[in-house]
Amino acid sequence: MRNTKELKPILTALYCINQCGANDIDIRTLCEYVFNRIFGGSANILALCCCGKTKEEILLELEPVLKDTKYKEYKEMRDEHRRQ
Repeated sequence: MRNTKELKPILTALYCINQCGANDIDIRTLCEYVFNRIFGGSANILALCCCGKTKEEILLELEPVLKDTKYKEYKEMRDEHRRQ
């Protein structure tokens, strides 16, 4: 598997976005499972950090979390391709 160092920040982002949006129980449960089984932790603190916040607020807070990934570059490339 390539770029496994990006797994934790991306999973964190998915969990947080889900918490303030659809709050899909299956997505939440899968994320919690991965945090527990792969990282040996829990998502309890993340859930608390998301309480009462909008998606826009969460996205701003996730920028530093995602800085060690190529997500921003990917998103810019994808957005540029869609404009063409």
